[in-house]
Amino acid sequence: MAVDAAYKYTAIAAPKTIRLIRISPGIETDPVRFSLETSPLESAPDYEAISYCWGTDQDQHQVECNGKPLSMHKSLFGGLSYFRFPDKTRVLWADAVCINQADPVEKSSQVLLMPHIYSQATRVLVWLGAATDPDLGFVPSHTNETILQGLEMLPSFDFEDAADMAAKTQAISYDALRLRAEGKPNLLDHDWAPLVALLRRPWFRRKWVVQEVALAKDARLYVGGGVEIQWLDIARLAFSMDSLGLDKPWRLKLEKPTLDSDDEKPDPGKGGAVEFRPVYVTFSLISSMYMVQIYRQHATLVDGVMTTKYFDCTDPRDHVFSLLGLGAIGATIRPDYEASVSEVFRRFAVSMMIEGNSLKLLSLAPDKALFEVPGVQRLEDLPTWVPDLRLMRADVMASFTVRPQGFFAGGHGNPVLSVSDDERLLHCQGLFVDNPQKFATPLVEMLLEDIPELRTSWETASDPSPERRERRFIRWLESAYQTAFGNDRACDLQPDTVNSFSRTMSCGTDPLRNRLSPEQVTTVWDFIQWKLDPDANKDEATKRESMNYSSTTRDSLLLLTFGAKFCVTEAGRFGQVPLDSKLGDRICVLTGGEVPFAVRPTGSGTYTLLGECYVDGIMDGEALEEASSRGMPLETIILE
Repeated sequence: MAVDAAYKYTAIAAPKTIRLIRISPGIETDPVRFSLETSPLESAPDYEAISYCWGTDQDQHQVECNGKPLSMHKSLFGGLSYFRFPDKTRVLWADAVCINQADPVEKSSQVLLMPHIYSQATRVLVWLGAATDPDLGFVPSHTNETILQGLEMLPSFDFEDAADMAAKTQAISYDALRLRAEGKPNLLDHDWAPLVALLRRPWFRRKWVVQEVALAKDARLYVGGGVEIQWLDIARLAFSMDSLGLDKPWRLKLEKPTLDSDDEKPDPGKGGAVEFRPVYVTFSLISSMYMVQIYRQHATLVDGVMTTKYFDCTDPRDHVFSLLGLGAIGATIRPDYEASVSEVFRRFAVSMMIEGNSLKLLSLAPDKALFEVPGVQRLEDLPTWVPDLRLMRADVMASFTVRPQGFFAGGHGNPVLSVSDDERLLHCQGLFVDNPQKFATPLVEMLLEDIPELRTSWETASDPSPERRERRFIRWLESAYQTAFGNDRACDLQPDTVNSFSRTMSCGTDPLRNRLSPEQVTTVWDFIQWKLDPDANKDEATKRESMNYSSTTRDSLLLLTFGAKFCVTEAGRFGQVPLDSKLGDRICVLTGGEVPFAVRPTGSGTYTLLGECYVDGIMDGEALEEASSRGMPLETIILE
């Protein structure tokens, strides 16, 4: 390359202007040459945007840009080499090249344009890397056929109808067994290996890609060697299997060997592909991306944060900035790469609560992290009411804005909020209602007995056998039951008490986050009784019915309680409170809040926020109504 100086960016002077890549023709082995040209976004020529996963600064390749050398990550280098035409120029956009990454001011202004850049592109080209990448494994050429065949085997269903999905899930299992007996293709025996190889690619975990494919007119995934996949095909497959709870095919192919007792250890010489958990998690990530695509026109920025909690960012500030194009309604913030991570998170929290007039973000605070995130500790200078978005790793009780609100613990009015000048203290109007008194052992604590490595790497930990999972599940039910009622299962319980316990054990919701109907509440109680004493009911018809509803009911029990622990309060209420709750903590409702919150006194008139909770009997504004009827004034609760 006959050049004598590296390429230097010229600042973009005009607003709403972008750079475009005009890449010279060539085959994959030719040097990569292109020019960078600026263009007003509104009058830009047709172009395609590249979505890819950034590499490390140590893994650089050199290209020629406007006749000068320019370094770029291996992944983008591979994508540019692959996507250029052999006989003509191709116009592309890629953030690492088209944005001067060394200029935080330009980077902030260009990030504001990225929703328009990706939605205006004629196509989004997703580059997943070479088919034979030594670090990522081999992706077979027939991967697309594997996905299409899987789609053909899945039924249509109403993803807002839990009963319909449960029925379809059960029918799939029966149909698969029947087809297997007939020697025909079925989900249980389908060869998922090509798809498993594809899902190892790190692109699927990068938070920026959510916006990039959600806004695309047409998105396609490419792997070197000729693999081309329509994004909507893999998105629909992942969404369907994730919604229907169809992890059985993955388990059949990838399950660890079964253990017969709590004391046995897995034999590393027997079976056991280690990638079960990452593959299953990746499928859930794709499903989340598809949901964003469906609902984004009606969503807030908080919805985006809640949906993308399991995705990763290289720059922690992008936990907010990468989602700015997804908040179609409500409050937002401007990207600012000169601000610290803490400052960005604080600005985000203040904007969502004060300008957005909503307390939903408090459900994410302080972190909602079930397990430790390796190498990441909570930012010390964050108030407890500001979530550290690097640690978001659990579902929340607050509902998505695009769905009907589930609870109204703080009534139907607006919150009354203010923030101190230094943005350290959040002043809320509310009422202290109760205090936790007795606690059951949380399910996650029991799981950590089985899988201690979950504390540091939940995605790669060995998955315990179905038998051990079931024993842990039943132990958890027993602990909650004993905390509520003691050891005597034959005691005469009042219907209201039974219903309260059943609602609390599922946080009052079904797997789709709908409020439980009275019939579903009864089903939860019957299911718990069946699990605690399966031989007590000898009626075979009832047992068969229990088997039929077990999947849906189990999902209801685990959806939100996995990150909480059952308690009995001083007033005799049943609740699900944050995992680190202890005696001396208090439960409050805040005006305009969807759910109650657990807080801890600091001793100086303020409180630290522990997190959201479910407390049966105060989820629909009952505490505020009672206070009003008694003429009790609300008070200012200050969170620090």
